[in-house]
Parts: sequence; structure tokens; C-alpha cells
Amino acid sequence: MTVENTEAGRLGRYLRLFDAGQRLGWIYRDPESLRHPFVEPEPQREQVAAGYENQATAARLDHQDRRGSALKIGGGVAAACFVLSFYLGPALAIVGVVALVLGLARLALAQQKLSSATGALTAQHGALEQRFQSSWQVWQQRRQYHESQQEQWVHSLDAWGAQPIGPDTRRLDVFGGSQRGREGFLTVFGTSTLQERPVIVVDLTQALVCRELSMLAEAAGVPVDVQLLPGRMAESSIVGGLAPHELVHALVEAVHGDNPEAGRAERAVDTRILTQLCGALGADVSLARLGAGLRVLMGEADDTKCLGRDERNRIADDLLNDKNKDQVRDSLFRLVSFVHPLEQLGTARGGRGPGYLTCLALDFGAGSASTELLADLAVQSVMRRLSTFEETAPSVVVALGEQGLQRRHLEQLAQVCERRGAQLVLSHPHLRDAAEQMIGGGTVAFMKLGNHQEANVAADFIGREHSFVLHSLTDTEGHTVNTSVAKTIGSSVSRGTTHSESVTRGSNWGSSSSTSYQAGSSPFSTSTSTSTSSGGSYSETTGTSTSVTHSTNESTTHTTGDSDSTSLATGRQRVYEYVLEPTQLQALAEFSLLVVERRAGGAVQVHPVDCNPNIVFLDRVSTSPLPQFTPPPSPAAAATQIAAPQQPYAPTAPQQPYAQPPYPTTPQQPYAPGFQQPQWPNQGQPQQPGGWTQGPPPNWPGQQPGGYR
Repeated sequence: MTVENTEAGRLGRYLRLFDAGQRLGWIYRDPESLRHPFVEPEPQREQVAAGYENQATAARLDHQDRRGSALKIGGGVAAACFVLSFYLGPALAIVGVVALVLGLARLALAQQKLSSATGALTAQHGALEQRFQSSWQVWQQRRQYHESQQEQWVHSLDAWGAQPIGPDTRRLDVFGGSQRGREGFLTVFGTSTLQERPVIVVDLTQALVCRELSMLAEAAGVPVDVQLLPGRMAESSIVGGLAPHELVHALVEAVHGDNPEAGRAERAVDTRILTQLCGALGADVSLARLGAGLRVLMGEADDTKCLGRDERNRIADDLLNDKNKDQVRDSLFRLVSFVHPLEQLGTARGGRGPGYLTCLALDFGAGSASTELLADLAVQSVMRRLSTFEETAPSVVVALGEQGLQRRHLEQLAQVCERRGAQLVLSHPHLRDAAEQMIGGGTVAFMKLGNHQEANVAADFIGREHSFVLHSLTDTEGHTVNTSVAKTIGSSVSRGTTHSESVTRGSNWGSSSSTSYQAGSSPFSTSTSTSTSSGGSYSETTGTSTSVTHSTNESTTHTTGDSDSTSLATGRQRVYEYVLEPTQLQALAEFSLLVVERRAGGAVQVHPVDCNPNIVFLDRVSTSPLPQFTPPPSPAAAATQIAAPQQPYAPTAPQQPYAQPPYPTTPQQPYAPGFQQPQWPNQGQPQQPGGWTQGPPPNWPGQQPGGYR
């Protein structure tokens, strides 16, 4: 299906809703989160080589030393020679001058070395500074170029991207949501689907949530067939083209649709009555003729002139005998009550075929038995169209109302869609009863669930996961003062006795001899003398001493201690809790849609989607999914990377997706500042049960009886 651009003036930017690619809504990603920082480090000034500093320092010290020597030694020698030259002659003055000149020469040589070393150091400093300034300017140019390229690239990125429906998704169940939120979802999904396949919308909400979709499709040149029930049921085709047995089956299923445990006997009796009546009517079977025939069986008067005299007589006399009529009178009365309000169904259809967008909608008004019967017939009609029509498998959207449908009818519709290869979207206003029993049959999405019990069911379905959460936080502050006094008194007595005894004995002996020579008359005259001596001694000493010592001591100790203590402890605990809390599901925005994706291994990922159609009025909105890019490096990794200075930045396809989704978990407000939501035709006007507005009902969406415009 190709959307015509002839109505672009009426659609404006809403025409973008018809871009190819099925989408559930949009997701938001801040383009600034994709900005890559400039990771090349700033150049630093180089340090001068140590040799230049050492040479300059050595030259300065040598210059100071030689200057001191020249002043002290050279000046002193010159002064001494000059003074002595007055006494010893002028030659000493010449010697002093020579000494002074030599000192000045050494000083000049040291000055030259100092100037050379200082100049070399200064030149080296200048060269390094010039190199640094050149490197810094080149680095600054690369940084500015990188930032300008990043700025240009980031501003070229879209902030809003489409959330596509999975390529293998055959069924989608959407639970919850307000009337406006469900209408926005139907508009976004339906317009994007019309580019690929026909769409059938069964709107059972009695709030006409399909109105926005049908008006946009009509303005875009899409053939639209809107059938309002029961207000304009004469133009409906839900029973058009049915064979007699198909009509009987549809009526029986619709009549007993509110009783899932209806007995087979009751259904069999109703089927037999209607089958025999269809046989009596011949080839011309319609709801009006069926109603007239049932009234004949009941014995009631019939002034519709749908049956001829012969047909009435045959039905009254030959179809059932009096005994059988009495036995099935309850079934006859039930069938007459249900069929009578529907006798005008499809009488003014005019032979029109189905539209590329077909909307079967219950119009405004209170619920009734006939309205519920029409809802069941509408679902039966969709199943028949899927089973018998040779066309591209359409996408079926069933927007359920407060009354809903029985589970068996929804499961039958799901089986037919799966067998036919058609997409099925079920929009449940609540998560209870049949909806709760059907959850998990396909892809699941949640809108706002105000009821806490429904929110708990949704949270249980999404599941739980293990995580580490803050378990305890302890903050302790203490002040301790300790004071103690200790007093000690003690005394001691010691006694000691000492006894001593000593004995001393001694003896001595000795002998001596001497010879003497005397000169005289006789040369050989001598004299000899000998002496001997001996002696001994003995002494004994005995003594006793006693000592007594008394000692007393006393001490007092004072001890004082003062201490302050502060501690802050954080405890984390592994818990198993909801991926989404029920309160989060209760607090969703009106157009927020949470799509639950289950991955291999049991992991659950929830995609936050915004299904407001007015998002197409914002800037930087794409109707295709946002491309994935490599996330910016972490600061630790960035410090080790060097950016290519000469190549412009060109984003490439990523090798792996984001580890965490960059878009925010809280749905964003789609309206730009100052944006006014467009007013649809007839929006805000009071609705009447007989049509769209006061006065004659318009031919919505503008079809002619003979076909499409």
C-alpha cells in the first residue's frame, strides 16, 4: 500500500506516521550521551637536560670563586707591592701591577665561561618553550577540530527513534491504559502497518478509539470502511455473504457467547431450530426473514411482509408440531429476542467490499444485549474473513471494552490468525478475568494499570531478579570519659643476723752466709760468717652482728581518659525482587508503553516506549530504529588512548550494542514547549447515540455507496 501525497496539505507532518516499518511507538536517547571526548593528553613542558643546569651552576660558582681570589689575593699583593715600593724601589710596584693583571685575566676568563653556560641554558629553555608552544597549538587545533566534528555529528543524530515490533511477533497483548493512550497506540501502530498489509480494527470500547486512525488514513488516501454498530448497522457487512449454515453458526456462538459453560443441548437445540428455519426459507436467508420465521413459530403476528403467505403457512404448520413447539418455546423466545434488534443488519450495504482499513466499531451508548451480540458477531465476521477471503493476511487489532469477550472466542480468533499468518493485537483495558488467563500467549506490553491488584499481576508476570541493594546504614558517634583514683599504703619489717669467724696461722724461716777478702800482707787471707733465723704467728677472730630494718611507703595515682569515636557503616544485601515494582506500573504516563522482552536464559528486558502520535511534530524524530554506536570510553580507558589528529571523526557501525540501554526508564514528555495539540474535526463536540454529532450522521470516513472515493 502506497500512501498518496495529495492530501499532504491536510495531514501535514502526520504523513510521517505512514512511513514504512511497523512501530509501537518511539524511544528517546539523548544524543549527548554518544559524544566521544577528546582523549589525547595535553602536551607538557619538557625539563631542561641536567647537563645544562650543571654547567651553568659550575660556571657561576667558579666565577664567584675567581672574583673573590682576584679581589683578595691579587688586590692584596698589588697593595703590598705598592707600599713596599716606597722603601725597596719601584720594581715591586711593577710586580704588584702584574699580579693585579693576572687576577683580572682569570676573572675575565671565568666571566666568559659563565656567560657561555648561561647563554646555552637560556637557549635551551627557549627552544623547549618554542617546541611546547608549537605542540600545544597543534594539540589545541586537533581538540577544536575534534569537538567541532563531534558537535556537528551529535546535532545530526536523532533523539527519538522508532520501537519496531519483533519480526517474528504474531501476537501482541497490550494491557491497561487510558482511552486516549490506547487511541494513540492504535494510531501509531495502525498507520505504520498500513504500508505493509491491510488492517482490521474491531473497536469494542464504545469510545471509538479507532476514530483518529480512520480519519488519518482517509486523509492519506487509504480506502477506509468504517462500520458503526448498532447506530449504522444497516451499512455493516459482518453478516454479508454468509451461507445459511455459517449464519446459523455465527448466531448460535454469539447468542451463547456470554455463557462459557453453556450446555451443548441448548446450543444444539438452537442450531437445529435455525437450520430447519433456513431450510424452509430456501436460498433467500437474511436476519429479517429469520426473525419473521421465528415469530411465526412463536405464533406472533408478523407485519414486516418479509415472508409470503405460503412460507408462513409452511413454517407454521410443517416445520414443528405443537408438542415440539411447546418443548422449545424457551429457545424460540431467546432466539426471537436476540434476532429481532438485528433484522436491519447489512440491509443497506450496497455490495461494497472490505476496505484496506476496516473498522468495526461499537458507537457511543450504554451496553445492551444486542450490543454485546453485535460484538460477538463482529469477531465471528473477522474469523470468517480470515478463513475464506483470498487476500493478503491482514493485521487484526481488537480493542476490547469493559465487557470484553469470552476467552474461548479470543482463543479461536488467535488460532485462526496463527493459521492464516495474520498479526493479532489484543488491547485489554484491564488485567483480570479472561485477560489474566490469556497473558503470555504472545508478546506482552503494559500501559498504565491503576488498580493495585492488576499492577501486582503485571509485576509478577514481568518477574523478579537478583540484585544488591542497600540493606542497612549505621551511623554511630560516641564520647567516653574515664577517671580513676588509686591509693596504695604499705609497710615492711626486715631482720638480719650475721656470724663471722676467722683463724690465721703463719711461720717463717731463713739462713744467710757471707765471705770477705782483705788486702794486706797475706794476699790469700779470707773471713767467713753464717747466720740462721726462724719464727711463727697465730691469730683467731670471732664476731656476730644483728640488723633490723623498718620501711613504710604510700602512693596515690589519678588517671583520666577522654575519647571520641565516630563510625559510618553501609551494608548491602542480595535480594530477589521485582524488575518493576507495582507502583511503577501504576504511575506510568498516559502514552507510556512497556514492552516486555524475554531473552534466552530467562533474562527480562523492558523497553520503555512512548506511543504519542504528536511526537512526529518534534525535531530530530526518526520513524526508523535508532542506530547503535560504540559508547564513549571510560575515563580510565580514555587516558590510555590517543586520538588520530589528522583524520575527521566518522562514526562507524558498532561491534556490540550498549550494555545498558541509554535511553531513560522514565517516559519523556513528547510535546515541545509551546506546542498545541491539534484539534481533530468534531473534537470536543457532544456525541449523540445516533451518530457522530448533532444532526444527520456524516458518511465517515466519506465513502460513496457504490465504492471508495
